Amino acid sequence: MKAEKKENYWIRIKRVKADLLKFGISSDLVKKLIYCYPLGVLERLIKATQKRQPGEPATYFLNGLKKSAMKHRPESTPIGDEDT
Repeated sequence: MKAEKKENYWIRIKRVKADLLKFGISSDLVKKLIYCYPLGVLERLIKATQKRQPGEPATYFLNGLKKSAMKHRPESTPIGDEDT
């Protein structure tokens, strides 16, 4: 069961990598994206990009990823003086 989940995970990574390379994103950036972002988020954005068929899919995908990161980032609280 555990080996099957790992195998499925690596198949998903290969699929995401192939789709991003097909969009025209460089292989170095693809590696960084897979390392930095959850696989489910990348798969969702790839599906949305393929559905809309933009003229430049790489730019469309990266803009969507940037907006997704801005939307879901944790709220930062300002660091205040601890004495007050």
